Amino acid sequence: MKRHTSLGRLALHSLGVAGVLLSLGGCGVWNWAFGPSTPVPRAVGQLPKEKMTVSIHEDWQSRLYGDWRLDPYNAGDIAVTPTAIYLTDDSGHLLRLSKSGRQEWLYRLDGKSPRGPTVANGVVYVGTDRGKLYAISAKDGKKLWEVQLSAEVNSPITVAGDRLLLQLSNGHLLSVLANNGQIQWTYSVTQPSLLLRRTGGVLVHDQTVYAGFANGHLVALNLQNGAELWRATIAIPHGNNELARMVDVSATPVMDGDSVIAAAYQGNLASFAASGGSELWSRPLSVVLTPVLSGNVLFVASTDGQVYAIDARSGSVLWRNDALQGQSLSGMTICGNQLILSNYAGQVIVVDPKTGYRVGQRKISSSGIQSAPVCIAPDRFLVLSGQGTLYQLQLQDR
Repeated sequence: MKRHTSLGRLALHSLGVAGVLLSLGGCGVWNWAFGPSTPVPRAVGQLPKEKMTVSIHEDWQSRLYGDWRLDPYNAGDIAVTPTAIYLTDDSGHLLRLSKSGRQEWLYRLDGKSPRGPTVANGVVYVGTDRGKLYAISAKDGKKLWEVQLSAEVNSPITVAGDRLLLQLSNGHLLSVLANNGQIQWTYSVTQPSLLLRRTGGVLVHDQTVYAGFANGHLVALNLQNGAELWRATIAIPHGNNELARMVDVSATPVMDGDSVIAAAYQGNLASFAASGGSELWSRPLSVVLTPVLSGNVLFVASTDGQVYAIDARSGSVLWRNDALQGQSLSGMTICGNQLILSNYAGQVIVVDPKTGYRVGQRKISSSGIQSAPVCIAPDRFLVLSGQGTLYQLQLQDR
């Protein structure tokens, strides 16, 4: 692993494994969401009415302009401010919507945005699969600046003061100035030959940058200069083929007091001391979606669809829900006093965070749900369907 002050030329290799790989931007990409044996997402079974204590109602829906398809690699996040909603489509458009779902402006990007926009200080920041990084006025959609990077931007963009932190598909982590896109420093790792398209976001806390990579490592860097402070192993590749050896850190690290929690695909969920990086606890678990921390409880969805509540301080399992095993989950969040899950079969599922039992669910779209639910009020949240319909939904006690 090295820290650079300039970007190198990108050279990625295309792999071919029949039926399970996609060649995308020269990368070997594994379809973790659907896999070769489940080409169509499977819906979770009906919840008996006597067990349904929460109902899900639709406030409004908005069919958005542009091309859309259910694609976990381009399932960009939805960004919400007090006055607007921002998101990207599969055609390479950045959109601003009113809080009632009406389109207010549209900006054409050079390429698609795999992870969607980030909004801060009146500016929308978004990266594309053609290596472009943009700053767009949140108010009127006018471009403030753009820069060309050495590879695809495949992580959410993190804003830390006057810096933007982001990761590229070639294993580079960049710190750039938010006012003009100038690169301040670059930290890089050697990428495996086969990787997930989905890369976790960068966590910044107390002038320290925490980021995971496709080699199964978590690193802590100095925010000002990118110097490595420590490095920890979340997962060690094993197996006799590239599929078995995949250990991408695709979930954004989570801060819990003086510890940082990270997870790897086909690896572990682990907690490390923020100062020094010593391992506090570890649990074998394959994770792609970012865990959700509420108080001292960490909610985690494994890649096989099981959902866990874990004591963030000790790593002990408080409960496990295996009713969703075999599901292709697209997102998870806490909204009010409920845990909300979405899946690629188009369902929203409500789970009691204290017990782990399902207490409500509803089929929202036959085209699936491609975004993680975004909570906008204690009882309301947004989801985006696979065909580009944005829904605002409301939770009600039955």
